[in-house]
Amino acid sequence: MACTCRSALAVFLCFSLFSLTCVAQPLAEPRSQGSTKQFPEDQPGFPQYPGAQSGSQPGTTQYPEDQPGFPQYPTSQPANQRSYRPPTAQAGGSASLNFPPDPNDSVALQCDQLADHPSDPLHVDNGVTFDKVQVDQALPVCEQAAERQPVRPRYQYLYGRVLDVAKRYPEAAAQLAAADRAGYGFASLSLGDLYSDGSGVPKNSEQALRLYLRAGNAGIADAFAAGADIYLDENPPDYAQAKSWLERAVQGGSADGNTELGWMYETGSGVNKDLAKALGMFNEAARRGSAEGMYFVGLAYYNGLGVPTDHAAACQWFIRAGSYSDPDGEMQAGFCYYNGTGVEANHETAFNWFVDAGQAGSVDARVYVADMLERGDGFNQDSAGAVQWYQAAAEQGDVYAMTELGAHLRLGKGAAWNEAVAMQWFLKAAQRGYVPAETSLAIGYENGLGQDSGQGRQDYQQAAFWFEKAANQDDGYAQLNLGVMYEKGWGVTQNLERAKQLYARAAGSSNAAVAKLGSEYFSDVPASSPPERTPTRSVASSSKDSSAFWGLVVLGALAVGVVSMLSSGGSSTSASAGPACCFSGSPGTSTPWHDADAVPDMKPTRPQLYDTQNPTRIPMGNLGDPSLATKTPWPDSN
Repeated sequence: MACTCRSALAVFLCFSLFSLTCVAQPLAEPRSQGSTKQFPEDQPGFPQYPGAQSGSQPGTTQYPEDQPGFPQYPTSQPANQRSYRPPTAQAGGSASLNFPPDPNDSVALQCDQLADHPSDPLHVDNGVTFDKVQVDQALPVCEQAAERQPVRPRYQYLYGRVLDVAKRYPEAAAQLAAADRAGYGFASLSLGDLYSDGSGVPKNSEQALRLYLRAGNAGIADAFAAGADIYLDENPPDYAQAKSWLERAVQGGSADGNTELGWMYETGSGVNKDLAKALGMFNEAARRGSAEGMYFVGLAYYNGLGVPTDHAAACQWFIRAGSYSDPDGEMQAGFCYYNGTGVEANHETAFNWFVDAGQAGSVDARVYVADMLERGDGFNQDSAGAVQWYQAAAEQGDVYAMTELGAHLRLGKGAAWNEAVAMQWFLKAAQRGYVPAETSLAIGYENGLGQDSGQGRQDYQQAAFWFEKAANQDDGYAQLNLGVMYEKGWGVTQNLERAKQLYARAAGSSNAAVAKLGSEYFSDVPASSPPERTPTRSVASSSKDSSAFWGLVVLGALAVGVVSMLSSGGSSTSASAGPACCFSGSPGTSTPWHDADAVPDMKPTRPQLYDTQNPTRIPMGNLGDPSLATKTPWPDSN
């Protein structure tokens, strides 16, 4: 299992983009021998690592930590504060990396070529990263190599590594345990990952720490960084122990260790905040080829962390990090290409970067891919594809994606019409306080959408409940809808004064259409309860600021507006020109309707590029098809 830096780092250090909209080209492979791929830093004028000195000789880039007086790691504290505390976990015996390939066994050598760890000093060829192992090719070959007699721990480990990639965790644990007992350090590291995650074995942090210490002492410095993650993930985090493990990792040359310890100094987590130290460590991680390190160097340029703010240079580093498959780098590279920051704007390239980040699990990237597919921006218009990406993001807890998915199901756009499931998604998002979902849910209850086919029901009390929630968040359309319900006494006790108050609030909306209707409705409220009559009023739903987000249905005409970026807590922000930075969403509960893992494998094509505004989240009509909404436009007085 691959050792990666804590995902929380990206959240803590995520920059607030300047209405950036992110993403770039098809996923690039890391630089290899003979590659003609041109990376940003290979070009004339590419910004050097922060702190690079002018006038240096070609090929001798000067890094901050190389300069006289730059703090050294990890013994940069005063001598009386250097009491290094070794990790508390005890190694379960010594381990080694001296398990060489078998040059006389062609099957074994083929297994090496297909599955060797890139950090293995004895690897054949260049080694293969965890996510690049081709299971269908490596599995039968490495199984054969592992089963040959006499038993060779190297190939037990490699077979276990392939089984781990294939998610056959119990079998992987058995192979890795056998190689670990023989003293192979890489097996100790991988087995520690399984115990840390509880994959194929009971979750056991102490056992994982023992294995990480064993692997670290064998010479795998990243194992100390993996051990630090366990302490950082505790509640509350044990920063003192994490720092001890990370200092061991840094001493051993771990790029992950530099990145994570740099994060501690950047945020002041368990240590005195020290931006210079943080920058030096991010530099070192990037210099050692860490994609995450490159990403954080990009953040340093973007936020002016020890260097002058330079968004163009930041984007070059994000693209570089994305080229090495860092999901955060892929995400931000997309924004750069979408906005033309540091590179020529190219929406098709931006779309491809978003796809890469989305396939790596980024919830926001999945939303951006869905929005661009829905609009045909950077890729051919594809509502069915958009629904799949919205579904994937909705399953991760993104309230905007839940609402968009519900809207598509209500419309039967890109998916079979299903009002019942649409209402389930609206409810999930509404329960998190997302205003467009609250109004969409209320509209469904008010009009009984789908009741003719047994998929919905008319419930004025529920409609009034959800309109009230949205109206209390200054949603103009909800105020209009709720005012009508109070005027007519639908689901609430008739109250003309309350209706006028709601209309007056809507009349103050910044949305001219909402304000106009609010004024008209206010003036039209009778002094006393009127005789029953067939109303002609019909209004729509909005987001947090009704004036800025949703279209209005007047006499059955549906007009669509824009919706803003949303936060992980389920709130919406003001309208923006495009997607904002950073990461939202929390684990959601799945429904049987769709497999959350079924993210489409989008392959780039060469559609005509679209010269449009920055991507914005555009609702497809929360009210559903106007023909559905007008079947029972307003309830009878009975």
